[in-house]
Amino acid sequence: MTPTVATQTAPSQTSRPPVLELDGVYRTYPGSPPVEALAGVDLRVEAGEMLAVVGPSGSGKSTLLNIMGTLDRPTQGRLLIEGTDTSKLSDRRLSGLRSARLGFVFQSFHLIETLSALDNVATGLLYRGVPGRTRRAMAQTALEKVGLGDRVNARPTKLSGGQRQRVAIARAIVAEPSLILADEPTGNLDTATGDGIVELLTLLNADGSTIVVITHDGDLAAQLPRYVEVRDGRVLSGNNTTTDGATPPGSDR
Repeated sequence: MTPTVATQTAPSQTSRPPVLELDGVYRTYPGSPPVEALAGVDLRVEAGEMLAVVGPSGSGKSTLLNIMGTLDRPTQGRLLIEGTDTSKLSDRRLSGLRSARLGFVFQSFHLIETLSALDNVATGLLYRGVPGRTRRAMAQTALEKVGLGDRVNARPTKLSGGQRQRVAIARAIVAEPSLILADEPTGNLDTATGDGIVELLTLLNADGSTIVVITHDGDLAAQLPRYVEVRDGRVLSGNNTTTDGATPPGSDR
């Protein structure tokens, strides 16, 4: 029996608009035949939530990440960031919104090898017009928050994989964005180190950060307060309340 497509909505605690809302989002890529990567996705993420988007390779979750991160535009439907309809923004204004309101964490860290941890984090503020001294002070605070206050002068080549991911997380949070998007944040790490990164993200969420984790790992998704499953470009199932310890159905192990 084919699962019914469902809107995955967490209860709103305030009258504020959701941090992120997808309304009937489709993404189709040209071809013969065209490829429908997303097929009518409805999704809301409220301020203060921590959500996993889980699914196997080819499910559409990477396309969904690109849409949520405003790196790609829907073919049909709307993406709203804190109530702002991104379809109405020029590319320049959309880039400004992305810089101001979104933070990204990647599986491969994407650090600049020739820069110290401090300067890697400070680069996250370059396009916001923050003065150099202030950038470095904010970067110091962010690194202390992720437990690397004593490694600010170390270059990535002198850091472990877990420490490099912590630097990347510090870079994502340094500007206090409205939403953090973490793409397979434990994918390049061993189990123990990955568990430490999940614990860090959970602590940041408890401190007020809104976080969406994109993953193929059902065990990781089941640890988070909420998850939705993506299959064939559709949101098919999920939990909307608390962690129940169950592995999301159909996800890779």
